[in-house]
Amino acid sequence: MSPNKYFFFFLLFVSLSYSQTKRAAVVVNARAQKDKILIRWAVNSPIEWQKANKKGFVITRTTVLRDGNVLSKPEKVRLTLKPLTPEPLDSWIDFVQKDNNAAIIAQSIYGESFEVTDSKEGALSRIVNMADELDQRYTFALYAADMSFEGAVKAGWGYIDTNIKSNEVYAYQISVFESPQVKESSYMIGLKDYSVLPAPTDFIAVPDDKKVLLSWDYETFKRIYTSFMVEKSADGINYTPISNTAIVNLNDKDEHPSKNMYFVDTLSVNDKVYHYRLYGITSFGEKGEFTKPITAKGVAAIVTPARLVDYNIINSNEVNLEWDYPKESEGFIQGYEINLANNDKGPYKVVSKLIPPSERKLNFKDNLYPSNYFTISVVGKNNQRLTSQSMLVQPVDSIPPAKPIGLEGVIDSLGTVRLKWKPNLEKDLRGYRILRANTTGEEFVDIYHQSYIGTEYKDSVSLKMTNSKVYYRIAAEDMRYNISDPSDILVLDKPDKIPPAAPIFKDYENKDGKVHLKWIRSYSEDVVAHSLRRREKGQEKWLEIKQINDTIQEFTDDRVENRKTYQYAILAKDKSNLWSSLEHSVVTVSVLDFTPVKVITFLQGTADRENKKILLSWNYVKNKGKVLGLSIYKNEKGFPPTLWKELNGDIFTLEDKSLKINKEYEYHLVPNLENDSPAKAETLTVIY
Repeated sequence: MSPNKYFFFFLLFVSLSYSQTKRAAVVVNARAQKDKILIRWAVNSPIEWQKANKKGFVITRTTVLRDGNVLSKPEKVRLTLKPLTPEPLDSWIDFVQKDNNAAIIAQSIYGESFEVTDSKEGALSRIVNMADELDQRYTFALYAADMSFEGAVKAGWGYIDTNIKSNEVYAYQISVFESPQVKESSYMIGLKDYSVLPAPTDFIAVPDDKKVLLSWDYETFKRIYTSFMVEKSADGINYTPISNTAIVNLNDKDEHPSKNMYFVDTLSVNDKVYHYRLYGITSFGEKGEFTKPITAKGVAAIVTPARLVDYNIINSNEVNLEWDYPKESEGFIQGYEINLANNDKGPYKVVSKLIPPSERKLNFKDNLYPSNYFTISVVGKNNQRLTSQSMLVQPVDSIPPAKPIGLEGVIDSLGTVRLKWKPNLEKDLRGYRILRANTTGEEFVDIYHQSYIGTEYKDSVSLKMTNSKVYYRIAAEDMRYNISDPSDILVLDKPDKIPPAAPIFKDYENKDGKVHLKWIRSYSEDVVAHSLRRREKGQEKWLEIKQINDTIQEFTDDRVENRKTYQYAILAKDKSNLWSSLEHSVVTVSVLDFTPVKVITFLQGTADRENKKILLSWNYVKNKGKVLGLSIYKNEKGFPPTLWKELNGDIFTLEDKSLKINKEYEYHLVPNLENDSPAKAETLTVIY
């Protein structure tokens, strides 16, 4: 027997798919009736399916609930005394005569060869012949088992359990006998799960010329029904199936499966009313409820198009259109639709409501394009459309577009400018002119040199140029090259990458051990502060000695040491924290101060006649330079002094015993400083 000449589509039981990288498994489904439970299963691997047909299937039932309570010790029983295998070939002979699907099952199990040839459904045949023979057996067998539950039971792929109770819930476990490589599966169900099979929804009919397109909801019911049957009636009483086999969804395995199913019924005439109803069929052979009947009749096709014959331009946004259509054909159409595009190839857009069949003119008011291509469509009673050739309408246009608004932008640290604005609404808009100026008095220049399409634009500016701002405007341009008024000016501040101009020293003076400095401030407008810095010549690090935040332009440094050379720098800082260059803002000053420094802060002489001596005591000022030594000159008053003693800098007392009674002595103390600065001599007079 051959499975060819049977009309069918691929629908695998419970959406079976198999990959060699996955472990084969049994897939099981069950359905509760009022007094029995129906079970169906399959193996999701062609190779393991073929082996399982020889080894057989084992069914184990476990009672897990009774009266709504979970059993502490589930009751397990094996329903198959021996593994279920297909019944012998001889027992199929009478059955296949009345059930074509049973014939496919028997052929897939026992047939010596399994080739699909000479099928009327050539596309389906080509798909099947792409697989090898085992895959063909497997695919056809699963489809036929979904269409014939009785055949599935006979093949050992189904089971009816009648030894059950209404107050119990069972777990059915299906496994392949002695085949641990095939994963077993379970299904939990009880008689309480019985429900009436629903009628499909959204059943509608769309009439056409001598045919009717029937459609219904498939997405909602595909897990309930594996196929559907449409019945037809001429009188609304007596219905017959519309096809010899049930209708199955061919596209359910697509990446984007359809949510609806469709079937086309051909009609011999257009003017006769037919009644249709629909029901679904489960993989257990159950028929669901019928839908409510719907009616439909064929409608004549449109054969005559309308023709645009004339137009009259009122203004740039208004035109009157005229067309021809046979008056005797008005009864076969719903009316007309006007379509518009800005070029002959389209795309065209419907720009009118449905115009009554008797009308032949339309006043069209809208924003027209510079070039308008109109067509007219005749709309049939089955919503079929027949469209005319296009007609070109070109209104005169001297009105420029509206002034662009909403221009805004930003400049980043690299000088990239990003502009955006609100789009103009004119249909004939060609684009925008991008205008830029670098100063307030400069004329704006078109920097794109043609119409720019879009509402965002990227420009770049030099951050090395001295202008701190950039100015932008845009203007809209239509297809007739009419240009709008330019937008309001957008002013953008450039990121400051240019340091301020350097201040310079104009004079300095070294006097009395102080350095007096004068400078000229930076002329840059964005300067916020100046900084006066100093370092000893030869040193690397600068020390800020004065921060100037006002207009001061001179400073006296009195914290210097004699005979040292200093460098002074004056810098300017702008609001972007950029500092001016030091290249022309440094002066070098050597401090030379010959004013004697007061070093001795304490000096005392005490006459001790008892011990015949004078005791001298002194001390030095700190931080005035290290005292290396002390020279003491002595004389009797009225006589010139002569050098008396040379002492080290760490001696602070001295006794004088070379004395005469009733004499007045003068002592002159002259310190010697380490930095060779002149030290002030101190004189002490003592009467002995």
